[in-house]
Amino acid sequence: MTTADTSLHAIAIDVVGQYNAAGKHLLGAYRAGARRLLDGAATRTPATPAFVGEKIGQQVAEAQAKFNGFLADRLDKDTALAAQVMDIVADRTTGGIQAVADAAQRVTVEPGVSLLNTLRALHLPLAQISLKVADSIATGAEQLEARVAATAESADGATTVRVKSQRARAAAEKA
Repeated sequence: MTTADTSLHAIAIDVVGQYNAAGKHLLGAYRAGARRLLDGAATRTPATPAFVGEKIGQQVAEAQAKFNGFLADRLDKDTALAAQVMDIVADRTTGGIQAVADAAQRVTVEPGVSLLNTLRALHLPLAQISLKVADSIATGAEQLEARVAATAESADGATTVRVKSQRARAAAEKA
């Protein structure tokens, strides 16, 4: 096995891993944001109309709490299932990449070897760029998940995290 072959299929496997990680971070951000919405809805108690008795108002509040609990439970189970599916897809993709690399290694006749070496030489720079892009996407997704989680935690502590717009950042850089 040549160094380029190892690098090319190793890079492809790393790219799949980075996109899998990015997907999981985005899923975590979705879960944290949706959970915050559910928790916010659960803490709000609508005013009970005067014509409704206290007992009925309490039953409505209990039903609402039960419904919010059901939604939170479904959210947890569904995001866990989505993460499981992501892992299955990444594992199968990685297995396919490895199978192609193994098949390419078995090529021993000269026209095939030189063709594979040429293709490797052409695709290696593109693969390295793809890995850098995947790393950037995974890092951004991780930061997004951390920001959403921090905002969700700060909502409990009454501290608000403000996100600056691109215009505000540009104006701050010029000043």
